[in-house]
Amino acid sequence: MNSKLQNTLIIIGIVAIAGIGYYLYEQNSVITLQGNSVDNTKAVETADFLQRLNELKVITLDGVILQDERFKTLVDSSQVIVPVSVGRKNPFAARN
Repeated sequence: MNSKLQNTLIIIGIVAIAGIGYYLYEQNSVITLQGNSVDNTKAVETADFLQRLNELKVITLDGVILQDERFKTLVDSSQVIVPVSVGRKNPFAARN
C-alpha cells in the first residue's frame, strides 16, 4: 500500500472515531438533561405543594360556627345501614 494512501486512511479513521465519540458525548448530555427535566418537574410540584401548605397554615379555625343557631337546628337524616353478607357460597368448595 502506498504510504500517502495509508496516512490518508489513518487520518480518516481518527476523524471518524472522533466524530463518533463526540456524537456519543452529546447523546449522553441529552439524556442527562432529560433526567434533570424530571427533577425540575418534581421541584416545581414540591414548590407548589409548599406554597399551598403555607396558605393552609395561615387559616385559623374557631368554634363560633358551632354556636350559631342555624348550625344547631340542622337535622341528621342519615339512615342506619344493615350489614348484609356479600355474594354466595363458593360452589367449588369441598363438601363435608
